[in-house]
Amino acid sequence: MWLLHFQTEFTNEEHAAIQEALRQKLGPEFISQRPGGGGQKLAYVEGWKLVNLANEIFGFNGWSHSIVNQTVDFVDLFNGKFYVGVSAIVRVQLKDGIYHEDIGYGVSEGMKSKALSVEKARKEAVTDGLKRALKSFGNALGNCLGDMNYLKFIARTPAQVNCIYRHFCHLRNHYFNS
Repeated sequence: MWLLHFQTEFTNEEHAAIQEALRQKLGPEFISQRPGGGGQKLAYVEGWKLVNLANEIFGFNGWSHSIVNQTVDFVDLFNGKFYVGVSAIVRVQLKDGIYHEDIGYGVSEGMKSKALSVEKARKEAVTDGLKRALKSFGNALGNCLGDMNYLKFIARTPAQVNCIYRHFCHLRNHYFNS
């Protein structure tokens, strides 16, 4: 992605709308789960959903992301299969110059192609870093996933059918606005 080289301030109205949007917590339609250690379920948001939300909140031309650094930590070959680990520092910058950076990690295990294994780990690291940097902006971009009480609540809440963007289908429950 490109990095914004100029600074354009958000209008007062845009700033207020962005602040309000970022304060909102994600609805259940945005949250996925995957198995974690010890039989736990880990909540996460898919990268493409966060990109759509960032476009919705900041505008498609109101933000950008860039890879600050990417390091291949290891490439191991075992029994004809590759195991790769990559770390990436990703910056998300708004059009007014404000930015957040975070580190992401990607792993590829057991692939026969070295090139495909490295590519998968690199892409995964960037997506993870992007998601981590975006969550620094607020609840609507994933920060609410660190709130265990919220996750318990959301687990009992059915996802809305045919919901694409939070702005168009936000659940009006008080908990989402707190």
